[in-house]
Amino acid sequence: MEKTIPDISCVSLGMVILDDIQFPNKPTLTNVTGGSSSYVTLGNRLFAPHPAKVGCIILAGEDFPQAVEEELRSWSITLILKMQENVRSSRGLLEYEDNTFGPKKFRYTTTPIKILPTDLASTPLLGAKAIHLFATPEEILNQVPEILHLRKVHGILELPLLVWEPFPASCNIENRHSFPDACKLVDVFSPNHLEVTAIFTNKRSDVFEQSKLESYANEFLTSGVGPQGRGTIIIRAAEHGALTANLSTRATWLPSYYKKDHEKIVDPTGAGNSFIGGYMAGWQSTGDVIKATCYGHVAASFALEQIGLPKYGKEGSLEVWHGTSAEDRLKEYMARLEGAGVKSESFV
Repeated sequence: MEKTIPDISCVSLGMVILDDIQFPNKPTLTNVTGGSSSYVTLGNRLFAPHPAKVGCIILAGEDFPQAVEEELRSWSITLILKMQENVRSSRGLLEYEDNTFGPKKFRYTTTPIKILPTDLASTPLLGAKAIHLFATPEEILNQVPEILHLRKVHGILELPLLVWEPFPASCNIENRHSFPDACKLVDVFSPNHLEVTAIFTNKRSDVFEQSKLESYANEFLTSGVGPQGRGTIIIRAAEHGALTANLSTRATWLPSYYKKDHEKIVDPTGAGNSFIGGYMAGWQSTGDVIKATCYGHVAASFALEQIGLPKYGKEGSLEVWHGTSAEDRLKEYMARLEGAGVKSESFV
């Protein structure tokens, strides 16, 4: 494999899924670009000074829409599209119970085509500096060693930043014993607040309990996240912000970019994935987990403003997404935090 071109900063092993979206008494929206990989790629691409360094791999069925491919290629990323014969693309149905983008159900309508580490072999994406995994604990235990082995075989000795977003259905008490070993293999473990809670209890609560989330984070850090326990846990908590913690940085809550019910929020789908892509970009740019979390919140905001991915464009030499510059929004968010006096273990 040629290691020199291009130098990939990020790739996701999640999927690009074609969503049909249903609302009560409204026409169904079809072929909406979705899936964790789409939004992680978006989050990373928002802050990419060199777009070609952002990688994306799609295992596409024979029915994969050209319009979706063109949308992603318009971002000037390194897109690897592997066509699969005699199968349909990964598709899903997202059904909303009302018109508020609140309660919803999702199901696959085709057999999902999952990406495996071997799919990266013989592509420049294998050497990515950061890799996002959307997986169960068991898959992490299998895939991380395989990724590192493949990289070594191809002469790639640099270790990647491994960011694990747990598969939601695997977050339950029955699997709790599997998480500690898996967490030791990754650099960042990032469940959302509902997922991490489900790992510890079957009881559902409508009350947001910040202290409980902090205790869950501490349990993971105590048992060990990352090699030598030097990893980071980030609990994404939607409108409540996000908790970032590791053994060398005090637990810090940072607020989401938009407050709950902000007029610009249209659809929360993909916001968590975009957060992770933004975090990966921020970490590579700053090397600071708290600053990287700021990138994550800003990236998530771009996923919230429309159904599907934001429209990419240019105003002169300035890149804009849904009409707004990601860099400008990041500066505004950072200034807002500084003015608010954000501190460890809480925010105001």
